[in-house]
Amino acid sequence: MIDRQKPNQLREGVRAFGSTVIRVAPDIATILVAVSCVEQQPEPAFAAARKAAQAVGAYLQGSGMQDYGSSLIRLSQNLRSTNQEQEFAGYVARIGFNVVLRNMDQVEETIGGLIGAGANELLSVTFQTSRLREVRADARRRAIAAAREKAELYCAAAGVTAGDVLAIEDANPEFVTGQQGMHVHREPVIDDTGDVKAMDPAAIPVGAAVHVLYALEASL
Repeated sequence: MIDRQKPNQLREGVRAFGSTVIRVAPDIATILVAVSCVEQQPEPAFAAARKAAQAVGAYLQGSGMQDYGSSLIRLSQNLRSTNQEQEFAGYVARIGFNVVLRNMDQVEETIGGLIGAGANELLSVTFQTSRLREVRADARRRAIAAAREKAELYCAAAGVTAGDVLAIEDANPEFVTGQQGMHVHREPVIDDTGDVKAMDPAAIPVGAAVHVLYALEASL
């Protein structure tokens, strides 16, 4: 944070909020699946899960997948509700797989292949971008530009000039991109929404927001 003088010590100044959202197409997909087997005793459950996991691993190797991993085998009790009571229904052995794809055209085929090979739990499919750092830096520069433009507009209307930057405070970009989950909040108006064009519905929003305090100077 750049702060040449604390805001509460200033008698003159204009504070402006700048924000932007850039939407970028994903180029990385992460698929999480698992094999799970239920048996009445732990040993058969372990054996069945390992056999199913070997089939999934063989599919991944045969498909030429380079970036994937599997978890250790886990065991838990399987309970079912009967007449408002929980009854023991066996032991569940589970092995998870994490597959990372950098070719978006392979996502559907890979999911189908994993399930066909024996993965009976599809846990999640998430999308990311390898350009996150680059795009986020661009979003921050555009947020600063949006704040400056807004400050200059206000100052021109008031007959003064926005001068040097006195303070810069980073704001939470999740309030701009709307990624706060179930938390209730009021999103600020986005100043720079990027180029207006049709986007992939799976496009990843990368936001930046900033509060900037400018000194006031008398207009000449």
